[in-house]
Amino acid sequence: MTNYTKHVVKGTFVVFIVSILAGILGYIVRLVLARGLSVEDFGLFYAVFAFLALLGVFKSFGFDRSLIKFVPEFLHTKKYGFIKSSIIYAALFQLVTNSVIIVLIYLLSNYISLNLFHTQKADIVLKLMAIAFFIDSFVNTLKFSFQGFQRMTLFAGIDAIRMLVILVIITIGLKLNYGILSPISAYIIAQIILLIVFGWILINRVFPEFISSEFVVNKNLFKKIAKYSIFVMVSGTAAIILGYTDTMILTYFSGVTAVAMYNVALPTAKILIYLPTAVGSILLPLASELWIRKKDKLLAAGMNLLYKYSLIAAIPMAFVILSFSELIISIFFGKNYLLASMTMKILSIGMIFYTIHLINVNFFLGIGRPEIQSKILYIAALFNLAAGLILIPLFDTIGAAIATSSSLLIMMTMGLIYMKKFIIMKFPIKIWTRILLAGIGFIVLIGILKKVISLNVWVETGIILSIAAVFYVLFLFLFRVIDIKEVSALYVRIMK
Repeated sequence: MTNYTKHVVKGTFVVFIVSILAGILGYIVRLVLARGLSVEDFGLFYAVFAFLALLGVFKSFGFDRSLIKFVPEFLHTKKYGFIKSSIIYAALFQLVTNSVIIVLIYLLSNYISLNLFHTQKADIVLKLMAIAFFIDSFVNTLKFSFQGFQRMTLFAGIDAIRMLVILVIITIGLKLNYGILSPISAYIIAQIILLIVFGWILINRVFPEFISSEFVVNKNLFKKIAKYSIFVMVSGTAAIILGYTDTMILTYFSGVTAVAMYNVALPTAKILIYLPTAVGSILLPLASELWIRKKDKLLAAGMNLLYKYSLIAAIPMAFVILSFSELIISIFFGKNYLLASMTMKILSIGMIFYTIHLINVNFFLGIGRPEIQSKILYIAALFNLAAGLILIPLFDTIGAAIATSSSLLIMMTMGLIYMKKFIIMKFPIKIWTRILLAGIGFIVLIGILKKVISLNVWVETGIILSIAAVFYVLFLFLFRVIDIKEVSALYVRIMK
């Protein structure tokens, strides 16, 4: 148990730190664009981005993500030819599908620009960004290969370097008054750099057997990968639909200004999922190993710990965003985006549900049951689509936030129900309730302190959060969520 705990925590820490870096850089990119572009151009760029992301359903058909499962499986049996073949299969498959997609986009871009985006300006943005998305498909193949090899620093590092390069190019472009062409150029150039650099790293450092290994033309291997990929694609399709249909509905009914507001609120709320995303990156291959070795009790105990400490971290972070949404927006994005405040508050609550869901999904993928995640995502995606079509025309971005948060609640609930069908575990509802009560005490105290303390905005916020954080920890001990003995035992397992 000690080794597994240490592996999970240390691996999670690396991915978490690099993911945080990538997230911060990505957030800064949005800040720079929000202040450097007009609200309309900012909204147009992310509307086109969402449209192309939706088409991403047909880019890989899950072949790239299947590498997460099959690379460690073939590595364990030293079938290097199968690893090489799996990577090549994924790349060739995407070459075909992406070529078809980019041709269709170029043929239909004018029609799409006028009828979906309601502006001719979208035509050039759509054509150029399609190039970036084309190259990105092959970068993702590299990224998921690294995850399969459990080279988590490289896996997470791709996103961090991508956002760093994009940020630098955007900053230069805006200073040269290139306007909306700045982010477009940045995304294209960044993908080319990533493909060259990380392609070299994979072949020469991570998998040096790539050159010497034989490319295996094996029908059974291809069928095995394709079968798993189909399930992954189905899940991925639902996830993409869930993630981007709100933006598309907003684009059609409310226009690019509403899209701009939503793309200020949603990324800020998504800050909350960095920890469970990092945990999930390690959990997937580890869950697969524990499941194969039939160590169900160890897996169940680990899952409960992940739930508990993820909630301990997520709830106060969500409540901070809820309490300071106006301040966050006005300081970082500017007063032109204050209309996004309520949307951000609603989404921050939804991300608490998403925290649990992300842990669940990596469990299902790890035990080789992606079809369960597919069911959950499709039900949630269909609900989100239906709710969005009803609520967005009535309430704009607030309607989108309500639809999305409700969908995340559905996903979390269904995942927990399915979980009990595979491993025997009792969900600590009392503990989760106590964590929520500690969080409520945390946010109430913030509200009281905001009325009592009146200083410089930075000093005031710092003091309030420091005091509230101390009391939150005290609440956790008071409500017996954690105790010294448990914390000490966990520390020993990690550091031993």
